[in-house]
Amino acid sequence: MQGISPNQRRRFRRGPRPLQHPAFRRVLGAGVAGHLVRFIDFTIVAWLVTQHTDDPSAVGLLVFLKFIPFLIFGPFVGVLLDRYSRIGMLRRSQLAMAITAGGFGLALAAGFSSLSVIYTYVSLSGLLFVVEIPSRRAYMSGIVGPTTLGSALALDMMSLNMAWFVGSNVGGVIANLIEPAWAYLGFSFVLVGNYWLLRKLPVMYRSSAIGSTTNPLTAIGEGFRFAQANPVIFAGLLVVGVNNFFGYAFESMAPAFARDVYNAGPTQFGLLMSAQGLGAMATAAYIALRGRRIRNPGLLLIGAALLQAVGSIGFSFTQTVGVGFGSIVGLGLISQVFGITHTMLILLAAPSNFRGRIMGFQVLMMGLFPIGSLALGFTADVIGLGQAVRIFAAIGASFLVVIWMKYPALRKPLS
Repeated sequence: MQGISPNQRRRFRRGPRPLQHPAFRRVLGAGVAGHLVRFIDFTIVAWLVTQHTDDPSAVGLLVFLKFIPFLIFGPFVGVLLDRYSRIGMLRRSQLAMAITAGGFGLALAAGFSSLSVIYTYVSLSGLLFVVEIPSRRAYMSGIVGPTTLGSALALDMMSLNMAWFVGSNVGGVIANLIEPAWAYLGFSFVLVGNYWLLRKLPVMYRSSAIGSTTNPLTAIGEGFRFAQANPVIFAGLLVVGVNNFFGYAFESMAPAFARDVYNAGPTQFGLLMSAQGLGAMATAAYIALRGRRIRNPGLLLIGAALLQAVGSIGFSFTQTVGVGFGSIVGLGLISQVFGITHTMLILLAAPSNFRGRIMGFQVLMMGLFPIGSLALGFTADVIGLGQAVRIFAAIGASFLVVIWMKYPALRKPLS
C-alpha cells in the first residue's frame, strides 16, 4: 500500500467506523434481512400483478399503494419519532410486518390471490415501511454522530441495494419455481428474527429531555414552520418531492418495459428488477469505504436529481433487456447519490428535537413517488411507455432548475 498513510492503512483494516459500534452492527444486520425480504416480496407481487392484467396502470397502482402511506402518514410518524423511543418503534415495525407477511402467505395458500387481496397486502406493508425507514435512520444518526453519518447511511444503502440485486433475482426464481405462499411464511419467520435481534439496545434519545406538545397537529405545524424558516431544509424537501414525483419513471415502469417492450420471462424480469440495486450498491460502497464527511450534500442532491432526469430520457429509448439493464444500472449509480444526500442533509441540518418531524416531511415528499407512478401509468396507457417517461423526466428537470436558481443556500457547504 505505497502512498497510503499509516492512519489510512489502519482504517482500511478496521473497516468503516460505524461498523465498530456493536449497536450499529445489530441494526444494520436487521436491515440487511429486512431489505432482502422486501425486494423478494416486491418482485413476487409485481409478477403476480402482471399475470392478472396487461395494463401499465395496474403496475403503477401497485407502486402507488406501496408508497401512498408515505404521503398520508409521514408527518404523523415524524411526531412519533420526536416523542417515543426510535428503537422501540423500529422493533414494533418488524413484528407487525412479520404478522402481515404471514397473513398474506396464508391467504395465498388458501387461494385468495386476486388483485384486491394483493393491493390490500401491499398497502399494509407500505404503511409499516413508513415507520421502519425514518425510525432506523434516526436511531442510526444517534449512534454514530455527524462525523461518520455519511458512511453509516451509505452502509445502510449498500445493504439495501445488495438486497435489491439479490432479492429481485431470487424473487424471479421463486415466482418461476415454487408457490409464493411458502415464501411469505418464510418472510414472517425472518422478520420475527429481526424483532428478537433488536432487543435490549440503548434508547439513545429521550423526548422528555426537550419537551414536546401533546397535540400532533400542533407539533406538525411547529415542524413545518421550522422547515420553512430554514432555506436549506425547505429547498432539500422540494427537491425530494420533485424527484420522487417525476424522476423515478425508470423504476416504476420497469415491470411494464420488461413485459411490453423487452418480452422478458420471469428470470429476465427478476434480473431487470435488480438492475437499479446493482448500480446503487457500487455508489454506496464507495461512500461507505471512503469514510470522509460529505460537506456539501445539497449540491450533490440537486445535481444527482438533474442527472437522473436526463438518464431517464435515455432509458425511455431502450428496446432490449440488455440495454435496459445497463441503463437502469447507470441510473442506480446516480439515484444512490440522491438517496444518501437527501437523508444526510435532513439529519445534519435539523436539531434532534425537530429531527423526527423534519424526517416526517421528508417521508411525505417521498410519498409523491406513488402519485407520480400512478399518473405515469395512466399517461402511458394513452400515449405509450417511452413517450410518457420522456415527458415526465423533462417536466421534473424544469422544476429542479427553478429550485437550483431560487435557493442558492442549498448548493453551499453545511456549516
